[in-house]
Amino acid sequence: LEFEWNSSVSEAYSVVSTDDPAASPDPNTWAVVPDLENLAATPPLNQHRVVRPAEPLRFYALVVGPVPPLFFDDFEAGLGNWTTAINDADGNSQWELGTPAGSTGPLAGAADSANAWSTNIGDYGADSDIALRSPAIDLGGAGGAELTFEAFRDADGLGDSAVVRFLRAADQIQLGAETPLGMNILDEGYVTHRIAVVPEALGERVVLEFNFVSDGSADAFSGLSIDNVRVEVTN
Repeated sequence: LEFEWNSSVSEAYSVVSTDDPAASPDPNTWAVVPDLENLAATPPLNQHRVVRPAEPLRFYALVVGPVPPLFFDDFEAGLGNWTTAINDADGNSQWELGTPAGSTGPLAGAADSANAWSTNIGDYGADSDIALRSPAIDLGGAGGAELTFEAFRDADGLGDSAVVRFLRAADQIQLGAETPLGMNILDEGYVTHRIAVVPEALGERVVLEFNFVSDGSADAFSGLSIDNVRVEVTN
């Protein structure tokens, strides 16, 4: 039996079958055909072949869904393999995972979740340079990818800054240009950020780095909080 269908890079496919659709009219409950589960798209067509079954009557259906993200973490399961670094001499700030509790800014993660990464659970300190790094993410098969995350920016609006970088996992070398996060903006809630993965990172195993730098002033702000980090293939 040969199966063929129009395909899109934003979709994943499974071929399912049953010998009694009257008993189970929803194809999502049918058994997946061996070797035809969660198939990646091969535009413009997907073409697959299986041995004809022995039964005289069998029904097949194509189940279509979104491509699973290459990476996703909402931080509700804890630290995982995320790491932090303090790059300044004073250590007045550090990336901390938990419920934000600064003088201003968020008092929860995005959508009132329990956890987010924050530049101190309370207010951030002066003269800080701190980094938050993700687990390694494999971009080996991606012709294009996008990073999305939710951030709450709450700083003095003057001398503080934050950027996102893509680092090669093997040696932590930066790939491509960094993306500023605009810490001159004071958010009233979590804002979704979308950043195209730099071309230099495609085909590599990469680490995401969120780097926050504060100036020498003592300010009562929460700084930067990050939640729901996702990397998805775009083409």
